Amino acid sequence: MFSKIALAVLATSLLTSASFAREVNYKEGFIGAQTEILGDSNIAPKCSHITTKLTMNETLESLKGDISMELINLKSENEKRDEHMHETLHVKEHPITTFTLKEVKKEADGYHLLGVLSLNKQIKEIDTKADITEQNDLLKLKGGFSIKMTDFGIEPPTLLFLSVRDEVAISYDLALAKK
Repeated sequence: MFSKIALAVLATSLLTSASFAREVNYKEGFIGAQTEILGDSNIAPKCSHITTKLTMNETLESLKGDISMELINLKSENEKRDEHMHETLHVKEHPITTFTLKEVKKEADGYHLLGVLSLNKQIKEIDTKADITEQNDLLKLKGGFSIKMTDFGIEPPTLLFLSVRDEVAISYDLALAKK
């Protein structure tokens, strides 16, 4: 008898918590990538065409899901350089990059978003420190992390005798609407 009651309580709890999960959708903002040609110029393309498949319950720590962008929408102020960047990123073969958010942790230094980044058919774990604020039905995420192109099977391009730095600083500033 006790096990039937326990099972009923567990099932009700799972169903109830699932019903409180609500969608969190991209409203505005950007994802940026910054690197440089060693000894020359700064390269800082951004993308504001972002897709999300996020859900959360009542707490920030329950936020989970995917943040994606089509790499062809990653643009700088130099169209010719963007063409080379898209070629380097293998955009035709792997057009989308996705960050799958698995866990949000509140720590002494703020929030940490833990997940995996999928880029160029490679998947790497990411821990990014984020500032998270809630304003009415808006959730704002702002932060960054660094990756190495070679960790994702991408060879940094060279131009004459100049090479693009392997390390890329990724930044994000996103406003998400809670439905």
